[in-house]
Amino acid sequence: MRWIETIKVQSANGKGNATKKELIFLAREIQENTDPQKLGAATVSSHTSVPGCFALRLFWNTNEPRIRGTALGMSLARSLKIFGLVDHSVWIETSETEGDHVHEHGIKKGTTSFES
Repeated sequence: MRWIETIKVQSANGKGNATKKELIFLAREIQENTDPQKLGAATVSSHTSVPGCFALRLFWNTNEPRIRGTALGMSLARSLKIFGLVDHSVWIETSETEGDHVHEHGIKKGTTSFES
């Protein structure tokens, strides 16, 4: 099962660059030191319109998602509080796209309703 652990950081004033650098460093370290059979990727994103808002995402491939996240994710969330406000959440992938269709839930690309 694929699931995503997201750690969002809204950095305090003046800490945006330091936050970004730390998150990029952490993503690289995590990617290099975590079992690739379990961790698909570790990425960092910045918000399009909110300066200093970043997300570290850990893409997991395990049998069961961890409801509260991994020990790694929880530890990161705690330690990143020095940069500002932190939100840690877990998301389960519920569909896969292929061509013009979204599989698993019967939603066609470009529509907003379910097929019966």
